[in-house]
Amino acid sequence: MKAAMVGILALAGASAASAQGVVPPRFNPRAPENSQILASFSYASVESVLSGIGARSQRAGQPGQPALLVSFPNNRKAVLMFGSCNADGSACKALSIQSYWTRIAHAPPQQTQAAIADFNRRYSFAKAFIAEDGRPALQRYLTADYGFVRGNLAVNLLVFANQAERFARDVLGPLEASGK
Repeated sequence: MKAAMVGILALAGASAASAQGVVPPRFNPRAPENSQILASFSYASVESVLSGIGARSQRAGQPGQPALLVSFPNNRKAVLMFGSCNADGSACKALSIQSYWTRIAHAPPQQTQAAIADFNRRYSFAKAFIAEDGRPALQRYLTADYGFVRGNLAVNLLVFANQAERFARDVLGPLEASGK
């Protein structure tokens, strides 16, 4: 996982290019390809959707366990981990979208837990939690047992990026500022 996080940080440099005039495409909800059914999740199918929403990605993982390091148009970072894959990882039935932040250094753990629980009560799209290593995290889990509509994947990714921004701004920022 450390290698994945190093890769995410490397994507930060790629987002600087977009800030220098390279404008990513905007998501077109009316595009005809959005009604296509993705039979499964794969590098090709997910990368195509990421490109369509203006996100950048880098392949990670290993054969049979693919992953993508993603930088969304709002500069939020995530790891997309494919699950329930065939042997070579070319057809997967699950996708976990995860973002991690640094540990909260300035707030007591009880205050952090309460703020995360409050966030989870207000927003049910993705689950916020404290990871085993003590870092705040946000996760969304999708399944494609019978396929997944391409446009729905695009919307799920965009909403996740927006919710990650909200989590960082409304929960983590105030927690860090509270103990200073």
